[in-house]
Amino acid sequence: MITLLKKCVQPLLIVSALSASTIFAQNGSATAAEGYSPAAIHALPELQCNLYPTGEAPSVGVPVFTDGDGYARFYAVRPSSAYAVTELTLDCKDSAGRPSSYAVDLTAAATFTPHPLDLANEPGRGRPALAGDPLGYTQAELISAGYGLRPDPAGDPAAYARWLAAALKPARLLEAKRPDLHSHGVTSTTANPWSGAVLTGSPDYVSTEATFKVPTGVPGGDHTTATEISIWNGLGGFGTGSGLIQGGVSIHTTPTVASYGSWREYCCGDPDSNGYGGAFIPKPGDEIYSQEWYCDAHGNPNLTGGYGCTYLLNETTGALLNCTSATGSPCWSVKALPLCSVSPVTNCMTVGRAAEFIIENQSPQVSSTSTAFTDFSPKVTMAGTATTTAGASKSVSTDPQVEVLNDFTNTTTHILVSLGAPNDTYFSVEPSQASFPLYCHGPLTTTGAPGAVTSFVWSSKGAASAAPGPGQCAWLNRGPSGLEIKPGNDNAIYGYLNQLTNLPAGKYGEIDVYRDPNVGNDLVVTRIIGFVSPPF
Repeated sequence: MITLLKKCVQPLLIVSALSASTIFAQNGSATAAEGYSPAAIHALPELQCNLYPTGEAPSVGVPVFTDGDGYARFYAVRPSSAYAVTELTLDCKDSAGRPSSYAVDLTAAATFTPHPLDLANEPGRGRPALAGDPLGYTQAELISAGYGLRPDPAGDPAAYARWLAAALKPARLLEAKRPDLHSHGVTSTTANPWSGAVLTGSPDYVSTEATFKVPTGVPGGDHTTATEISIWNGLGGFGTGSGLIQGGVSIHTTPTVASYGSWREYCCGDPDSNGYGGAFIPKPGDEIYSQEWYCDAHGNPNLTGGYGCTYLLNETTGALLNCTSATGSPCWSVKALPLCSVSPVTNCMTVGRAAEFIIENQSPQVSSTSTAFTDFSPKVTMAGTATTTAGASKSVSTDPQVEVLNDFTNTTTHILVSLGAPNDTYFSVEPSQASFPLYCHGPLTTTGAPGAVTSFVWSSKGAASAAPGPGQCAWLNRGPSGLEIKPGNDNAIYGYLNQLTNLPAGKYGEIDVYRDPNVGNDLVVTRIIGFVSPPF
């Protein structure tokens, strides 16, 4: 069963999908040509810095770290008008707290000269591509050698294929230590501040894995001065408070600059929880492979083993954040607080009740006036599964209870969340675009999942005045009009319908859709409300 939480209230209006250049222009910030460009400035190695427009308050800046080669790498908008920002200030400190400051000239070509990071020269150790029979090693051997947790090839071939693709690439376990500057929190009631999918129907979950590509942030998107999102998969925390193990990447944007980061967390209350923020800086387009699991001190999967393990690999660059041992250095597995079932005290942990695939809104942590999710492109597809203590593999298509967490912000731009078979969670940005309810009556046939298409016939009346007939769909308060009506009444709904797939005869379903000229003016699903009954 699919449950949707925190439905957005939007105007009753159908508009077309907008291009990236239109998004930028309507948000009143950068045009498409003024998007972020990769930039760098040379400083000292392993500094923690804040980058902001010269003359403005440091609080409007973004966090930036220097790598072992001394370069601070970030993204900036090249100035193209008399009103544009032309200079940035990079304020830094080293591990001893000693300060330093650097001027960044955005009018200088040298600022945007490429300085690719040579990962082989960064502090750490190499991990070769996995050799030999992948099934010829024990789990303990693979974890100890830096290959993460091997999924069951028979029980979950898709997860095994994702793991194997990552293991067959050489990697580097980096030694750089960076703090995680923000909490990634838990949720007890609604999607706030999470959007995405949560499995809750097959506890207890002991591990989760996922892949996704890092999207590109939009400068000043959604009329904002500062936004941040984190993209992660994890276990626990949903509806229970503490006990959340998670790992992923973050994107921090302002109208002028942006920075990217990696992190892990075991939330909440443990002093080790935010002790390690990540060993690498991802770039837009990088492929991330993330595993989180409850473990013992040696990294073996164990729901009550007393630790949380993280394995976060940038498959594009080979940079690896490996936190799988209680004595690991520089990244250790996190020691859990007492289980609530054993010691029901303050900050105790409840583990294994949920598995998550999430984009989290952290904008209020970077700006007191910011509530919007970071605008980004292209669509983020997170493919992943979770494994239960019984050894069963579960996904958004196979778990009996999936919570779909929608954007809760009610700002001008929204993140849309949808699900695809067999294990995908999709995140896309809806720029100033409204979607509204469509009521359908089975039987309806859905074909081609993922990328599912459901054919239907329009009812001539709104569902509030007359329930749609068999095989028909209707808006609430009116009949169809204009481009909504296809020749020959050959209408279609694009998108995975979850529990409403192949809607049976005699059943009614409600979904939220918008008309999209990119698919021939057919309808595109933004939310699945579920089964309903007339009167609507």
